[in-house]
Amino acid sequence: MTADDILDYLETVDLKTKMRGYDQVEVDEIFDRVAEEIKILREELKNSKEKERIAEDHLESEMKRLVLREKEIETLLKEAEGEATKIIENSRIKAESLRSSTEKEIQILASEEREKLKSELFEIENRQKDIHNNVNLFEHQFSAHRERILRALTDMQGAI
Repeated sequence: MTADDILDYLETVDLKTKMRGYDQVEVDEIFDRVAEEIKILREELKNSKEKERIAEDHLESEMKRLVLREKEIETLLKEAEGEATKIIENSRIKAESLRSSTEKEIQILASEEREKLKSELFEIENRQKDIHNNVNLFEHQFSAHRERILRALTDMQGAI
């Protein structure tokens, strides 16, 4: 028997009266109260089911929103990871470029310094040659001058 069947039965039941039976009015009042209570309970059940449906709809909506938010977060996380990878790669490339350009600059500076030192060494060697040539010239002139003096002395001795 369903709740509707019980309710219909309570509303339409016609109890026969017997001697010394229950008071008909009192029984009718009890049935009316029971029927009214069942109606109230049915209405509460209906309201509860409506609240349950609303709560389920809300829960489903929240779940969908959370799933979408989770997907957004995953997308943002993937984008952030991609961006981080790009930043790391760009930093690595810049560091390699900086290292390479620094090495080239050091090589250029070392080469320039080497050339400068070679030039200075060449100048020193040229000065040394000039000094050596001047010494040789001086020795030659000194020797020639000495010979002239010695000849002059010899000539003077021969004249004396």
